[in-house]
Amino acid sequence: MCLACNLSTALGAMATANRPAAASTLAGHAADLGRRRFIGGAMVCSAVPVATGLLAPSAAHAASDNDVADTVFRNGAVYTMTPNQPWAEAVAVQSGRIVAVGTDEEMQRFVGTRTEVIDLHGQMLMPGFVEGHTHPFLGAFFAAGVDLQYPTRQEALAAIREYAAHNTDDVLRGFGWRMDMFPDSGPTRQELDQIVPDRPAMLFAIDCHSMWVNSAALKAAGISKDTPDPIPGFSYFARDAAGVPTGFVLEVAAVLQVVNAITTITAAAMSTMLGAWMPKASAAGITALFDAGVPPIGGTEADIIQIYADYETRNQLPFRVVTCHSIKGPPVGDAIAQTDALRKRFNSELVQVRVLKIVADGTQEGWTAYMLEPYADRPGFRGTPPFSQAQMNQMLHEADAAGIDVHVHACGDATVRMALDAIEQSIKTGAPRDRRHAIAHNVSISDADIPRFGQLGVVAEFSINWHSMDPDTVDILLARCGPQRQSTIYRPRSILKSGGRISAGTDWPAAGYFSTYKPLEAIQVGVTRQLLDRSGDGVCLEPADERLQLAEALAANTSGAAYQLRLDHEIGSIEPGKKADLIVLDRNLFEIPTSEIARTAVRMTMMNGRFTHRQA
Repeated sequence: MCLACNLSTALGAMATANRPAAASTLAGHAADLGRRRFIGGAMVCSAVPVATGLLAPSAAHAASDNDVADTVFRNGAVYTMTPNQPWAEAVAVQSGRIVAVGTDEEMQRFVGTRTEVIDLHGQMLMPGFVEGHTHPFLGAFFAAGVDLQYPTRQEALAAIREYAAHNTDDVLRGFGWRMDMFPDSGPTRQELDQIVPDRPAMLFAIDCHSMWVNSAALKAAGISKDTPDPIPGFSYFARDAAGVPTGFVLEVAAVLQVVNAITTITAAAMSTMLGAWMPKASAAGITALFDAGVPPIGGTEADIIQIYADYETRNQLPFRVVTCHSIKGPPVGDAIAQTDALRKRFNSELVQVRVLKIVADGTQEGWTAYMLEPYADRPGFRGTPPFSQAQMNQMLHEADAAGIDVHVHACGDATVRMALDAIEQSIKTGAPRDRRHAIAHNVSISDADIPRFGQLGVVAEFSINWHSMDPDTVDILLARCGPQRQSTIYRPRSILKSGGRISAGTDWPAAGYFSTYKPLEAIQVGVTRQLLDRSGDGVCLEPADERLQLAEALAANTSGAAYQLRLDHEIGSIEPGKKADLIVLDRNLFEIPTSEIARTAVRMTMMNGRFTHRQA
């Protein structure tokens, strides 16, 4: 049975057919027989050397030296993410891999004098979270400075004023201001000059696609009336009627032009920033991630990716990393060559490069998403994509020939179609192969394009923490898109129902309104379509039937993202032979109100059989 064509059905069965009220409901002859078959059948295929006696488990059989597990989790609600046997009680881990899954009694045979036996007391054990799209380096970089995630401009300005008074570094930095704080023309340098007149100030928007700077920053970066825009109409410096930059900088190329001119960030500094975040990632349950584009700040892409490799060499990297070469604009001729060079350099157990990331548009908020129909508040303007269809086709064709997966940033429905058209063309002209192309974010998708994800085998990656009823999705997108298009944004369940696959990632630090790197916070938003502090009030982002079922959201952040990253043979579910990437939650997510998901604590995180996080 093809999982891609039956994901919705399988997930529904996982969520209902075998969901326990408590771990004790796993008792019973039929369920026990199913678990025994699960253990025996799976272990035949396991890559871990095992004794032949494992095919007929017996609690009376004493563990031999070969059988002894390093860790046994018992007395838990084990959510395996496998359709045939979604729940179990216990798991045995040996040499970094899962060797058995089943009942407490069955796991007893793996317990020896050196085995650590962890009594879960009914708590939930599940696969570690796999982030399908996030930016650890960018997050660590942006998070330094003043936090501007406030409801109003006045509160943000007050925070800037207080921070500036107590932090006198050469450059004032901040992150998190929201587009709804300002008129459509965006923030101005003059307002920032009143607070910070004598040194550069760089304040990044919460969407990470735009920046607010003061006059001193523009001067330090050499940006004036005569400075050309990096990508006219897409990545540019907003200007007043006289052509003078206003202090509003849009999209990555223009943002980096300012940042790189002002701030000297070394690779060592980026390593320190990442090192400070890694324990937080483990505490959030993250065991693998797709870094959807490292910033070439402090060096080249390779220099930054090397930081991950260095942490792995020191045995300090607490998660698996798949990352990419990013292309943000023409020319496109060497995109595959650069990706391939990184792929050859980084191909270790924990750090791999095998993806070309195409930043194919921007955001609706900044009018840089490419739309099929004009913006409601800019008649006649649909956005200006950085690539032509011919260039997109060329990149997909060359990537396909090289066996490279493509990950396309697409917020606008025209960009989604452009990417799907290019993928379809590459399939028609290329040789048969296992393709794992993904289109990320998918804020707007045409009805006609929804079934094409399943038909073409394209993963729809969603930042489900964006799917909330907030000023960004309600007010700004209503203004940009009009009521009909605004009421049909973010449709992951439609993708599933049409036979497609989905994955999830927070896109931290980027967001529309609420920035988080924590999968549980994103999952709560995905199943409620409400802000965390509004969850349970009955009002959610339309369309309401696009709220994910809990099983669907968990799968998107585990097995779905693992498939996207070509890690599904190793992680994403709890099965004998797979890597022991596991997390323990302090309660069973299926037994609590959805409004409590984000408050659930990650008690333990295990990656490759070793604990990377453990509460006292």
